[in-house]
Amino acid sequence: MQSPLVVDALRDQLLRVMEWYDHGLLRFEWGAVIHRRNERGKLRFGAITPQGESLLLSEALLTELGATPCWLDGAVRVRLENRRIGDPHPWLDALARPNRAPLVEALAVYFDPDTSPEETMAFQAMAGVLTPAKCPTELFVLTRDRPAGWPA
Repeated sequence: MQSPLVVDALRDQLLRVMEWYDHGLLRFEWGAVIHRRNERGKLRFGAITPQGESLLLSEALLTELGATPCWLDGAVRVRLENRRIGDPHPWLDALARPNRAPLVEALAVYFDPDTSPEETMAFQAMAGVLTPAKCPTELFVLTRDRPAGWPA
């Protein structure tokens, strides 16, 4: 379980980033913070919504987010994809946690081809395939609409 203080702090940061763009050309109605989360001694990806909901990032949620136009920190357009780093054995996960969707093992972050060299350099640490253990910082992902399947 994520600490309520951490959840509140990340949610507040997310809301500030969204507010930053309220008066610009790009307006974001929804966003999520993707972060490293310790769940029972294992590092996983977690997500926090604008309403303060804290959850583990499942493959289904990432697929929905990846199908939505996204901006990293509201500045750089990105595409997100799920990656598996181990041999898939979904039946093992189903035995251990039958009511839980498969969780994201690794996250691929691709920049939009129109991203400027300056923006690419500024966000270079977050490009490529990230695992929870190698995620350099929280990812503030903003969208114009809430992806289907995500909590409000």
